[in-house]
Amino acid sequence: MDIVVIVAAIAVGAFVKGVTGTGLPQIAIPIMAAILGVERAVVIMAIPGIASNAWLVWANRDAAAATRDLRVLTATGIVGAVAGTIVLTAVNGRLLSVALALVILGYVLVVVRRPHLSLPPRLTRWTSPPVGMMAGGLHGATGVSGPLLTTYLHGFALAPPAYVFSVSVLLLVFATVQVVTIAGLGLYTADRLLDSLLALVPIAVVLPLGHRLSRRLPTDVFRRTVLIGLVVTAVVLVVNAVRG
Repeated sequence: MDIVVIVAAIAVGAFVKGVTGTGLPQIAIPIMAAILGVERAVVIMAIPGIASNAWLVWANRDAAAATRDLRVLTATGIVGAVAGTIVLTAVNGRLLSVALALVILGYVLVVVRRPHLSLPPRLTRWTSPPVGMMAGGLHGATGVSGPLLTTYLHGFALAPPAYVFSVSVLLLVFATVQVVTIAGLGLYTADRLLDSLLALVPIAVVLPLGHRLSRRLPTDVFRRTVLIGLVVTAVVLVVNAVRG
C-alpha cells in the first residue's frame, strides 16, 4: 500500500508541476517523508527534480527572452542551496514550514486586494538577491523551494510560458547543486539511487499532460490557478508542521 501512495503522490505532483511549473516536491515529499523519513524523501526526489525541471525548461525555451532577474536569482540561489543541503539533517522543518506558509498567505491576501499587483524592476533589483539565497537554502534543506519562488515570481506578472521557464530554470539549478552536494556528503546509496530512477516513471507519463493543459489556459486563469495552488500549499505546510 505504501508504494501505491508514494506513486500516486508523485503522479499528482507531476501533473500540478506540468500546469504551474511547481508542485512536485510540495506534494510528493511530505507524503514520502511520512513513510520513508524526511532525509530519504528529499534525497530520492532530488534527481527527479533535475529531470522534470530540465524538461519544462526545454518545453518553454522560446520564452527565455521574456524573463527577468534570472541571473542574480540563480547565482545567490546556488550559494543558498549548498548551505541548505549541508544543514539538511539539522534544520527545523516545522518552523520553516510555518514561516513560509505565513509569507505565502500574506502575499495572496495582498494580491486579492490588488489583483494587478506587479513588482517593478527597480524594486526587484534589490529584493532578488536575498530571495534567491532564501529559495536556494530552502531547496537544499527541505527539497521544497517552489512555494517561495512561485510567490515571488508571481509578482513579476510574467506571461505563463515565461513564468514557468523562470521557475523551472531556478529549480533545475537548485536541484543540480543539491544532487552534487548530497553525493558529496555520501547520502546516496544504491537503494536510494534506484528509488530516484523509479520515481522518474510516473513523472515522465504525467508531466507532459499537465504542461499540455497549461498551454491552453488564458493568462488570468493561469495566475488564479497559481494563487489557488499557493493557498493549498500554505495550508499543507501548516498541517504538516502541526502534525510534526
